[in-house]
Amino acid sequence: MLKPNTQQFRSLFKDDAVWGEQKVIRFRWFLIIVILFFVGYIYFAGYEERALISLFLASIYIFYNAALNFLLKKFGSATWIRFLSATFDISILSLHIFNYSYFFQPIAVTTAASIFLYPVLILLSVLRYDGRLVIFSTIYSIFCFNLIYFIRLPHIDPTLLDQVASANWAGQIYKSTYLLIMGYFLLGVPEMIKRLVNKQLVSIKQQNSVKLDLALEKQKNEMNLLQLKKEKILNQKLEEHQITIEKQKKSLEEAIEIKNKLFSIIGHDLKSPFAAQTSIVDLLLADYKSYNNEDIISILKSIKRSSHQGLELLENILDWSKQQNNLIHPQAHAINVLSVVNNTLGLLHNNLNHKRIRIDTFINPKTEILADEGILSTILRNIISNAVKFSYVDGSIKIGTRTDEKLTYIDIIDEGVGMSSEYIACLFKPCQKTSTRGTQNEPGTGLGLFLCKDLAQMMKADIIVESTEGKGSIFSIAFPTVSEPVNQKVY
Repeated sequence: MLKPNTQQFRSLFKDDAVWGEQKVIRFRWFLIIVILFFVGYIYFAGYEERALISLFLASIYIFYNAALNFLLKKFGSATWIRFLSATFDISILSLHIFNYSYFFQPIAVTTAASIFLYPVLILLSVLRYDGRLVIFSTIYSIFCFNLIYFIRLPHIDPTLLDQVASANWAGQIYKSTYLLIMGYFLLGVPEMIKRLVNKQLVSIKQQNSVKLDLALEKQKNEMNLLQLKKEKILNQKLEEHQITIEKQKKSLEEAIEIKNKLFSIIGHDLKSPFAAQTSIVDLLLADYKSYNNEDIISILKSIKRSSHQGLELLENILDWSKQQNNLIHPQAHAINVLSVVNNTLGLLHNNLNHKRIRIDTFINPKTEILADEGILSTILRNIISNAVKFSYVDGSIKIGTRTDEKLTYIDIIDEGVGMSSEYIACLFKPCQKTSTRGTQNEPGTGLGLFLCKDLAQMMKADIIVESTEGKGSIFSIAFPTVSEPVNQKVY
């Protein structure tokens, strides 16, 4: 158990000792009032000399009591002030008792009244929280009590000593012993207070220790929670970084695959048309006199078809390169669908005539979409060209529009070879590694449709594919509706 030492105890009760001394000062003022009352009583009773002596003693008491406030402010509750104060109290009041014994019956004043006053004087020393002062006050009170009795004993009627209980020396010794026992008891009061304070201090220290432990534990828990939050945030960031890395990895793998496919297209598919043209021209130049006009026209048509195929492929490569390098910036505005479709069909006139493909359009002349005209033309050119490639000779292709509350669709419908669901799944992804040739062995790379998907997304559009093997395919380009729906579908 933690115990404060004596110095700590005295320091702790320094202010309380001053408070006790101030209580004693107030008690003295009350006692001075009582003394002055007796002074007046004695004076008017005709004992002027005793009254003047008592008044002189009271004046000294008043002066000392007033001066004590000054001493307390300057020196605090110093030991010498406490002992001086107790000595002064007991001495002055003993002199008053001695003086009153000449006015009242000596036996009453010296043996009875003082019994009530001296315990009060001893008790006042307890208010200073000093055990040594209690011992001093007890011994000095017993001394003054017996000194007055010894001095006034010759003036007491001997017959009264036998009649009044405890008025003789035996009674005096008994009363002195009583005062001594009382002083001994009061001596334990400061010690008792000290013990109580010690326990209170220990309790306070334990409470403070518990509070400190709780505060430290709380702080520790808060730090742990903060650390957990930081770790959680860090883990979330790591997970986000991991997801980002996975996406980047996937994008990089797709880019590498696209690059490899692009190199394959450039090295094979783009080379083939020019190689074919070179071979045909070489044959024609080697023996051109042996060919008639019809043969030459047929050869020129072959060269033209090969040139168009190479040009179409080259345009797709250039468009894809621009899109990958963010060089295409869509300028969306309201455009007429029928006008763009007619312009696109004009560009594909030779392809359509070669396979004798019939085009049926079911487009409302008023249908408009919010899009970039050049990008839409590129998408339509690739999808219609793809439909021509996989349609049979003398086949037909339908192009129509339909509109609902949310979307406007441009549908391109062919009756060609169709596609399997597995093939559709890779149609807009770089996973299709082999070229698919058309119904007349036209070369294909898949780059055009892959480009169309990216360009459509740039315009917040989508491409939807439905197909059945052997029955044909439907490519639908869906744009957000910008006008009132016309609900037209006649194909």
